[in-house]
Amino acid sequence: MSWTRISEHLHRWDDTCNVYCIAASGRGILIDAGSGDVLDHLGEIGVEGIDWVLHTHHHRDQAWGTNRLRNSGAKVAVPEHERHLFEDAELFWQHKRVYDNYNDRSTFFSVAENIAVDAELLDYETFEWEGISLEVLPAKGHTHGSSALIGAIDGRTVAFTGDLMQAGGRLYQYHGIEYGYGDRVGALFTWQSARALRKRAPDVGLPSHGETIEDVVGDCGRLEDGLEAMARLGGGARMFGANQLTHLDVLPEARYIQLSRHLLWSGPHAVSNFYVILSDSGKVCFIDYGHAYSAYMAVAQEREDSDAMRFVVHHIDELRETYGVTEIDVVLITHIHDDHTAGIPYLQRHEGTEAWALDEVAKVLADPAAWSSTPCTLRQPIEFQQMLSDGERVSWEEYEFEVHHAPGQTEFHSVIGVEVDGQKVAFTGDNVFYDMAPGRDGKLTEQLYQTTVLRNSYQLWMHHKCADVMDTVAADLICPGHRQVFAWDDTKGLEYRDFIERNERVVRRLTGEPADVSVDVFWARMLPYLSEAVAGSPVTYTLMLRNNYAEERRFEARLLAPAGWTTDGEFAELTLGAGEKGELELTATAPATADIRRIVTAEILIDGLTHGPIAEALVTVTEGG
Repeated sequence: MSWTRISEHLHRWDDTCNVYCIAASGRGILIDAGSGDVLDHLGEIGVEGIDWVLHTHHHRDQAWGTNRLRNSGAKVAVPEHERHLFEDAELFWQHKRVYDNYNDRSTFFSVAENIAVDAELLDYETFEWEGISLEVLPAKGHTHGSSALIGAIDGRTVAFTGDLMQAGGRLYQYHGIEYGYGDRVGALFTWQSARALRKRAPDVGLPSHGETIEDVVGDCGRLEDGLEAMARLGGGARMFGANQLTHLDVLPEARYIQLSRHLLWSGPHAVSNFYVILSDSGKVCFIDYGHAYSAYMAVAQEREDSDAMRFVVHHIDELRETYGVTEIDVVLITHIHDDHTAGIPYLQRHEGTEAWALDEVAKVLADPAAWSSTPCTLRQPIEFQQMLSDGERVSWEEYEFEVHHAPGQTEFHSVIGVEVDGQKVAFTGDNVFYDMAPGRDGKLTEQLYQTTVLRNSYQLWMHHKCADVMDTVAADLICPGHRQVFAWDDTKGLEYRDFIERNERVVRRLTGEPADVSVDVFWARMLPYLSEAVAGSPVTYTLMLRNNYAEERRFEARLLAPAGWTTDGEFAELTLGAGEKGELELTATAPATADIRRIVTAEILIDGLTHGPIAEALVTVTEGG
């Protein structure tokens, strides 16, 4: 950490974010706080104390040291639309939705403890200090409430841009543009904010991460161009957040569509397709089993916790009455999402159905509390009779299934292949779709695409793995998790791979290299995410790490626990080669008395440079038995 002199009265302190200090008459104000360590180094630039900390947005890397500065006498001002994420942070974590969560906004990076607020930074108003006026410009994008601060310092117009953009017209964190599940609403907001900033034409931009933006106007234009390229990509991404549900298919009773003699489809009315393979013995194998009607989606975004996951049994009587089924023997699960798995606990309890899945899928469904930082996890654990490895073949009755890891729409996803009635069928879950979607010219056109949900733990290699899997399975018929079934051939395979490659070019244009550093929201993940601890007892967390850099990196981590908890304060460490994964175990001891849900975070260093409290977990302390 060190100071960089930008101009006579303006300096940058390198921390978990760029902390900027404007100095006058021996005093200073800060733009963002980082770890708060700047307090120990003010004398190096002739500043005796800090009057104000002004925040561009609420993220932990910006604000985890703010209370230290506040305790030294500084006042705090925050964007008006994020005030609650500072002063009511602890309440936010107590009530944050975990299960069946379709809200992908980056509020998961909120601070752990309340920060008292002295003033709001009101949109289009000014903050005045020692003759300096900073205009508050809305800078939605990276977060919904982000603000940029613009003012004249040392003869130049300076813009403190937060994490809106980086030099070169690039995004700091690509995953930050996803607001609702699978949309790119943040891309639209970023585009609007970049246009507004470009019109102000500041001389220099000072971002929260990365080097100074010397060509603000040009880089805003480059960012706008990249975002427009994303919009033209198509592929079903709801860039403008439009609800894809245009009507509700409500019928007296949903019925199967028979695709061939031994293959049934739940039909277009189910929110998530499921399929039934009939055996000549009278037994059946389900592929997934979710809700009956797409009306589920009408309440998927705005609801009380878990009420959309209340399952009502469907289609079962028809199997017995129409198709002579005697036993629902097995359910094979393509991926982890609750809209595809909500009925499986029912099958296990009432039909004695076995559950089989790829090990990467099963580990999440068997312990959803531990993995609930990922969206759309079902609250009820599923018990597995078989956990299959990547590429494994498994027999059931007269059929042989092949199961492949296909980390596309989510990291925890598979494609299941099997021959039924003389044709090779691929059950692709939420990966592969052939549907009407916005094309490159903005018009609706029928196209093949791979879905992308950034908070589902997306890395660029994952989609290429999906294309390889589709080549390996070599299907004749695609049975997707949503929308219509469709035929597959080599031409479709080439079209699918072409979309993946075009999507990657768009992402790299917006992020720079290495792209997965910006793309991967779960390069650090704590398990268990949601847990209960017995008062006075130790709690051990597994910190899962991915090295997205092209070179070897040394990772260090320690727990930052709430008040009343104890830790040894020591850093655990490991070295990971390029692209490698690894784990660290970190332990803290719960307080002696019961406590409400709190957030525990892990501070992570890479090659000795702290990135702040990146990963988090939620824990409630109980009195025990």
